[in-house]
Amino acid sequence: MPVVVDRPAVLVEGEQQLFRAFAKADRESRLFVRREFRAIAEPTRREAEALALSQIRNMPKSPKWAGMRTGVTQKLVYVAPRQKGARGRRAGRRPNLADLLMGRAMEPALRRTEPGIERRVERAFDDIVDHFNHGGTAL
Repeated sequence: MPVVVDRPAVLVEGEQQLFRAFAKADRESRLFVRREFRAIAEPTRREAEALALSQIRNMPKSPKWAGMRTGVTQKLVYVAPRQKGARGRRAGRRPNLADLLMGRAMEPALRRTEPGIERRVERAFDDIVDHFNHGGTAL
């Protein structure tokens, strides 16, 4: 299953067949797969947090805004800001924070960690295959 790095995303070809197979798996196996995918994104999440604190002015004064989270959906794994901004007409004092986080933290974090992503994806698929081959027992 080829892994394609296409900024700002990493795409895995053949994912439809992969996720159809995961949907038929038992709950424990699906949770195992989600943990593996979340682990793949963890270095990018840590790097994005560090870059947000160091590359965005005044971010160290309010570090909660630099916090990132990883998410795993049925079709993708993502890194996103943990905090949600104010909504409505008056969005707050930094209406450009989303652009700053993307341009100075999240995209550079992906670029810095992408050399290891393909290796981590391959290792995760090996672990997932081992998990399925051993009847879904924890490794």
